[in-house]
Amino acid sequence: MLDSPSLDDRPRLPGNSHESVTKHRSLTRIPDWRVILFALLALSAVYVSLHLDRGWYLVDDGALAHPAERVLQGELPHRDFDDVYTGGLAYLNAAAFRLFGTTLWSMRLVLFAVFLTWVPAVFYIASRFAGLLAAASMTLLCVAWSIPNYPAPMPSWYNLFLATFGVAALFRYLECRRRRWVVIAGVVGGFSVLVKVVGLYYVAGVLLFLIFQAHADAQARDGVRTRGVAYATFVSAALLLFVGALCVLVRHQLFGAEVVHFVVPGTLIAGLLVRNEWRVCSGTSRTRFLELARLLAPFIAGVALPVAIFLVPYARSHALAALFNGVFILPMRRLTGVSAHMRPLLTLLTLALPASVIAFGAVTTRRALRGRSVALLAVALALLVVATSSSAFLYRLVWDSARGLLPALVVIGVVVLSRHRTADAESSLLRSRTMLLLSVAALCSVVQFPFSAAIYFCYVAPLVALAALALFRYAPPMPATVSATLLAFYLSFAVFRINTSAQFGMGRFYLPAASIPFAAMTESRAGIEVPRVTSKEYQAVTYLLQTHARGGYTWASPDTPEMYFLTGLRNPTRSLYGIFDDSTEHTARILHALHVRGVTAIVENKEPFSPRLAPDLVRELELRYPHAAEIGPYLVRWQ
Repeated sequence: MLDSPSLDDRPRLPGNSHESVTKHRSLTRIPDWRVILFALLALSAVYVSLHLDRGWYLVDDGALAHPAERVLQGELPHRDFDDVYTGGLAYLNAAAFRLFGTTLWSMRLVLFAVFLTWVPAVFYIASRFAGLLAAASMTLLCVAWSIPNYPAPMPSWYNLFLATFGVAALFRYLECRRRRWVVIAGVVGGFSVLVKVVGLYYVAGVLLFLIFQAHADAQARDGVRTRGVAYATFVSAALLLFVGALCVLVRHQLFGAEVVHFVVPGTLIAGLLVRNEWRVCSGTSRTRFLELARLLAPFIAGVALPVAIFLVPYARSHALAALFNGVFILPMRRLTGVSAHMRPLLTLLTLALPASVIAFGAVTTRRALRGRSVALLAVALALLVVATSSSAFLYRLVWDSARGLLPALVVIGVVVLSRHRTADAESSLLRSRTMLLLSVAALCSVVQFPFSAAIYFCYVAPLVALAALALFRYAPPMPATVSATLLAFYLSFAVFRINTSAQFGMGRFYLPAASIPFAAMTESRAGIEVPRVTSKEYQAVTYLLQTHARGGYTWASPDTPEMYFLTGLRNPTRSLYGIFDDSTEHTARILHALHVRGVTAIVENKEPFSPRLAPDLVRELELRYPHAAEIGPYLVRWQ
């Protein structure tokens, strides 16, 4: 997949002939792409490994580790317990336990391995828009904005990696036109859905691209003078339904910022596709339907393949309804129960920061200003990075200018792709590649809904960066030093202000992680470092539970699945989070489970994000478990 692009499709160096390209290479002595890729992998591996045991929300690690352990015990996600995600990740983490031991660290090792395969895919995509050194720099930017910020093996990281693999496969298809690459793009989409249902966003983004590509392929035929009205009507209706689905998705948080970030980008792309069908003749309806089917069929088949295999044990055990309920119905409770809003629309004004740098580059080219102007720009941006350490306002200015970039990119992209541009003559695939990245980035960005915490932007930030790189090919000519300075600015901000910051300050202010005393967790099943205070709390809670729990069971609620994993005690219920519990006869059901399993020690989380335990249940627990000890936010009870 990392084949070097042909000279006819490579981003142009000075001069258009093969001779001038060869001469330029000999003068600049650019290393072979294999050398650059090896250096990228080595640097990324070392850098990320330094962060791999930090970054924690143990409730997240517990939500991943506890289902994996239940899978090892022979249980099936959604049939036997309420998995927060689709279920595929539980099997991957169970395999990690088999290979590396039953620890939280084992799951991070698997994430790290997949990350190392992702780096070449990012480099491959970036190399289709820039020279090798620029592509390597863009890859480092994507690395810095990804898992160093939160190296927990969250499913959204796998969704990001798989979406990138899918984009790379479709790039390869555009170059060689072999449909097996479309199938591969579908297969990774199927795996993404099995990791977390939001993998459907990637699938939707690719479907938008395939509609665009089918039109482009039809338009490329000579002598096309007809328009397929039936086909255009079908596509328009399908895209209208797609926009309606976006509106339905965000209906519980129908605020201005959510609409702009999660509805407008997809709507604009759909509008561009509808415009293409009605304004540009591209063949009869029969021909158009056949061409679209030739693209859709291998992709949908690829998506269906891993999903069909995953469904086999559910079909055999007559548990398809339980799977459907767990994947599509229960998560709807999260839309109303757990949410975090996007920052106000006013923050989009921070886009003036990167826009002014690009405008400066264009002016510098036109007026032939001296190099000292670019040097002054670099110094100003460096001082801004330094100032973000002490100024929350400047920190948010830079952060918001990155997070608010995608809607602006889609607006620009739709305008740019509405007709052929000069840059399209330099690369026959530029339009298609740009459309693919815009569509996938715009839809994958919806992963930030409904819980728009800062870290959720990192799950899509690399795709946003690659989309920006694609559109940069359409930007006015400017000195390479200007674009390099802008890239270095956001890379420096990530390395020095995000990667090294405590996560709960992300997106709001800089709080050095070094200012918080960390310690390795003493539990044998941990293997990661957490704040020392947290480590002591978990040590005390697990000690009490393991001391007083007899029969191998405990009950930890609400929202404390990590307790089951750290103690090695089993869960007498099917629940991980209180928000997903069935409220019907909840108290009676819990008390019955505790009685049947002979549970002698429990722990209550006093600071859950789900609703607290019902008062009648608390009274019964006090009677059954009269001894108690309060440790931080936890209340341990035992008989």
